[in-house]
Amino acid sequence: MSLESTLSQVEAQLNQAQGALAALDPLTLENAVALLRHAAQAFAQALAAAPERSRWPSGLAERVQAAAAQLGRLRDQLARVQALTAQQAASVLPPVDGVTYGRAAGAVQTSQARIYRKSGV
Repeated sequence: MSLESTLSQVEAQLNQAQGALAALDPLTLENAVALLRHAAQAFAQALAAAPERSRWPSGLAERVQAAAAQLGRLRDQLARVQALTAQQAASVLPPVDGVTYGRAAGAVQTSQARIYRKSGV
């Protein structure tokens, strides 16, 4: 696949992911992110296999730079959405970590602390 056709697919995926981020629809966003990841991998492979930059058609370098910048912005936005989602989930769900001191809520104490002595003393 040529660099130009791959770039067109990447641009379409970037726009789809941007729309999914704006809508904040979880299922659409999940699908868009998966497709975007695949498109970014294909784009990286196409760039690696592309001829040297001096032989690119006019305007292709600008499109590649714009797609790379948009991909970086989307990655940052997705990281923010993930952090916000984790914070919201943490405010609703109990913590996963075990209790370090004291009894956990609802825990049944099964034994008392004992003092052990050495035999023969």
